[in-house]
Amino acid sequence: MTQPATSLPRFEKGHIKVGLDRGDKKPLKLYYEKTGEGPIKLFLITGLGTPASGWDPVVEYFSKRPEYTIVAFDNRGAGYSDAPYGLYSTSQMAQDALELLDALGWHSDVNVAGISMGGMISLELILAAPKRFSSLVLTSTNAGRSPPQLVTLAFFARVLTILDPHLRLRFITDHLYPKSWLDQPAPPDTGFKTNRDFVTVQYIDIPMQPLHANIAQVWAALTHHVDPPRLAQIRASQIPVLIVTGTNDHLVRHSASHYMQKHLGCQMSVFEGSGHIIPSEQTVAYCTLVEELICKSRGSGHHQSEI
Repeated sequence: MTQPATSLPRFEKGHIKVGLDRGDKKPLKLYYEKTGEGPIKLFLITGLGTPASGWDPVVEYFSKRPEYTIVAFDNRGAGYSDAPYGLYSTSQMAQDALELLDALGWHSDVNVAGISMGGMISLELILAAPKRFSSLVLTSTNAGRSPPQLVTLAFFARVLTILDPHLRLRFITDHLYPKSWLDQPAPPDTGFKTNRDFVTVQYIDIPMQPLHANIAQVWAALTHHVDPPRLAQIRASQIPVLIVTGTNDHLVRHSASHYMQKHLGCQMSVFEGSGHIIPSEQTVAYCTLVEELICKSRGSGHHQSEI
C-alpha cells in the first residue's frame, strides 16, 4: 500500500486473487488502484488491452472531490493482472470484477462506468448482481447484437501483428482518437505539448499485452451478446443508466448506442466529432455527466446505506 502526503487523496494499489471457487479454473490475481476515501463509490472498467491507467484523467477529476472513492483495475489479460491461457468471455470477466468488489468490501451502492469492452463487462456485471449497483455509464460500447464492422476486425488483426510497443501504441491512438484532437496542444496543467503526448504517457510504461491474452480478450468482445430480454432485466432494475457515444468512433457503430437506448429506455449523450475514448478526450464534460447521473441515483432511492 502506498500512502502519499496528507494533502493528496488516500491511494492504495495491489493485487487481489479472484476465481478461487470456480471449479477447475485456476485463480488469478487482478491489479487494482484505489483512490480517495469518500462514501460515494465509483468503479471503473477498462476496455480491450487497456490498463487501469487509461482512466487516469477521470480518476484525477474525481480524486479532487473528497466525497468519492474510485477504483480502477486491470482486467484479466491486461496490464499488471494475470493473463491466463484460454479464451475469455465478458461474463467471466464480470465475475472477476464482482469478486474484486467482494474483496474490497463494496457490497452495495456501487456506481459503475465501463468503456468499450469494459461497457460489455458492465452489462454482465449488472445482470449478475443488480442490487449491488446504483448507476451505470456505458461508454463507446454495445450489446453485441450484430457482427462487428470490417474496420473493427481489421483494427484487431493489425494490432496483433505490430510487435514494437511504440509503433503499436501509435497505431492504436491514431484509431481511438480524432487526429485533429491528437495534434492539439494539451491542457496546460498536464505538462505535455500535445494531446498525443498526454494520452501516450498513460500506456507507455505498462507491460505489453501478451499475444494469447490479446486474442482471448478480442474473442470476449466479439462473442459478447446481451439480448433484448436481458437488457429488459437491466431496465426493470430501475438503475439509472447513461449511454455515452462519439460520432467519430471508428470501432463501435453509432447505431449500437441507439439500440441499447431503445431497450434500456435510458439517457444518451452524443459527443459530436469525438472518437472512441471520450473520457480522455472530453474529460470534464464526461465526468460532469457521470457526476450528474450519480447525483440522480442518490436522489431516486438507489442510494443504499453504506457498509
